[in-house]
Amino acid sequence: MALPVNIPHAGETIESALKNQIVPDQEFLLQGSVLDTSLPVVIDRLRGLCDNADIPPETFHDHEVVYILKDFNAPATPGPAGQGVMLRVRRAVDHPELPYQLRYVGYPEIGNYPAVLRNCLDVPVSSNVCEFLQELGAKLDHEFMAKGYIMKKGRIKVTIFKMYKIGAGMSKDNLEAMTMSHLVELSVLTTKTDMTVAEDLRNLADQLKPLVQLERLDYRRLGPP
Repeated sequence: MALPVNIPHAGETIESALKNQIVPDQEFLLQGSVLDTSLPVVIDRLRGLCDNADIPPETFHDHEVVYILKDFNAPATPGPAGQGVMLRVRRAVDHPELPYQLRYVGYPEIGNYPAVLRNCLDVPVSSNVCEFLQELGAKLDHEFMAKGYIMKKGRIKVTIFKMYKIGAGMSKDNLEAMTMSHLVELSVLTTKTDMTVAEDLRNLADQLKPLVQLERLDYRRLGPP
């Protein structure tokens, strides 16, 4: 007679993995910008620094919708607790066969880190996710289009993209740019116990100077003076 085997539920398995910090639910991030006129030089520099330098970088064209989930009837309170939870829904315009992505990004942690450290979870979802969030009481905050390039250096993801407004009568080929520059982001998903990758992020950012200045934003200085 076989001995009984205790098989944990899926929720227990995920909870255990999170407690033991083996799920990459943390993101290190550095951001900067480059004028459109200097973009080709930055792309060439990154191709030399990143993997697969012999092939053109991958392009993307995404539509992102941002929702706020909170008790909108409650009195306003200062700080992150009163701002609610921000949830981002992203879909690939050029690849409609791919699942939508639901992303939660937490508030940056305060500390002496080489890059911004924040909680981050990405989940593939079905195309009716926006209707689901609205049924939960989430409200649309803003939306935009993002077009750009993706490159990799080991575990580090490099994205260079431009943001465009969404308006009536606009199509994916007829968009209004928000700025005259491209946003440059270096990011890596990791666990809180793996701090060495943040130094790798910083080293790559230093190799892009003076073409683009990638910095860790000090969120403690934001807000009224």
